[in-house]
Amino acid sequence: MPSGTSTISVGRMRVSQLSDGVAVGPRRYWFTGAEPAEWMPAVGVDDPDAPFTVSFGGFAVTGDGHVTVVDTGWGHRAGEKPGLAGAGELPAGLAALGIGPEDVDHVVQTHLHADHCGWLVKDDEGTLTFPNATVHVHEREVAYWTGDEVEAIAFNRDMAAQARVRLRAVEAAGRLHAFAGALRLSDEISVLPTHGHTPGHVSVVVESGGETAILAGDLVHHPAHVEHPCWLPSVDHDPAESVRSRERVFALAADRRATILAPHFPIPTAVGVERGEDGGVRALSRHTEEAS
Repeated sequence: MPSGTSTISVGRMRVSQLSDGVAVGPRRYWFTGAEPAEWMPAVGVDDPDAPFTVSFGGFAVTGDGHVTVVDTGWGHRAGEKPGLAGAGELPAGLAALGIGPEDVDHVVQTHLHADHCGWLVKDDEGTLTFPNATVHVHEREVAYWTGDEVEAIAFNRDMAAQARVRLRAVEAAGRLHAFAGALRLSDEISVLPTHGHTPGHVSVVVESGGETAILAGDLVHHPAHVEHPCWLPSVDHDPAESVRSRERVFALAADRRATILAPHFPIPTAVGVERGEDGGVRALSRHTEEAS
């Protein structure tokens, strides 16, 4: 079962996907809005309950004088998740890249689902995993997970307690940056609002030397979504906004011939994007430069 890390170069930047565990199982709920006969050929299966390999984890971005982690996986309790192989590997993946927890100076949370914010703390006492990092979370995301609205949806209510514990620990340490709109972390790294999957979901754009990579969070769960933005996971908070965010980001990727990466893509997976002859968005072959 694939796990570990994989790395691509984006100009002078390096983007490494980090595993925090791998699961295998059916994912028909990723394709809400399409009949199985429509989406199965696009993803290469002939059974709607065919198992998919799903990674959990995040990314490390280096090359601009900073160490930026984008999403932090399941966290120190990952081993309690049934069916999750290689649970809790994200810190070891960073170490394999020569990155210690104290070296990380930026953490960007694309959103605060439990499988994305786990390693903000490293124990039940709320000790920060990355003690020197500023943690960037969109203000709409912070407001949702700390407010009353989250209580209306059981799926989110069950995860809210985990998000709140982590936010409180980061805020108590003076490390939380709740931002509005877009955010620029350096000349090479920017953060774009891509709301819909959650109220404050964001994506990260890495640009260097005329090359672009987009770390899309849960804007995309499967490469097929690049060409089919209306096939949504059933857990999306605002489906219409998700579609708008997808169409905007995929168009940006096509115009810049960018590479799209996402934490749930199996390692190694990176999807090139370009404009087709009809002017539409087209996904190219998947590729990676290094894997371990």
